Amino acid sequence: MSFKKIAFLVSGGLLLLSLLFPYLWIIFTSPQYPDRSPKMFLYVHSLKGDFRDWEVMGRYIGIDVHPKVPEFDFKILVIILIALSVLLIISAFLGPGWKKIASILLIVIGLTLLGWAQYRLYLQGHNLDPTAPLRFTVKPFTPPIIGITRVSKIRIYHLPHLGSLLFAASAALSVFAAWRRE
Repeated sequence: MSFKKIAFLVSGGLLLLSLLFPYLWIIFTSPQYPDRSPKMFLYVHSLKGDFRDWEVMGRYIGIDVHPKVPEFDFKILVIILIALSVLLIISAFLGPGWKKIASILLIVIGLTLLGWAQYRLYLQGHNLDPTAPLRFTVKPFTPPIIGITRVSKIRIYHLPHLGSLLFAASAALSVFAAWRRE
């Protein structure tokens, strides 16, 4: 079996495997929680974590911790990534044109997901509750997909998790294999 076939089979497998793990790990530190840092995990299909603590923090600064993400969004993302992983696996047995199309599609979908996530973060940081206790000190903000946001005395950390690393590995492997000469 050639390197390209194996690479595309592995790439499709990595993408499927990524659905089992969080894509983003979100942590906050604040004076209200001196002994621990509440966490939230963003999966392609759901949000999990310390919601009670996040809701307290959200009310304090005026953000909606449970953004209005339609259930459809989560379902369609899972379907898209499963279809894309199947395409990667099938393209292992097809010509080089299919391999290039699959790898380009993976990159485009990855960038689209990043853009969608950044837009959702923008909405969260700009739709602040005008009745929140810190309404006079918290200005609209846009948390980065990966990085640190400081809001008053609260620090919010957005860090990649295993799901996003598996997605990135799948994309890198498929791009490398698609344009590699044999």
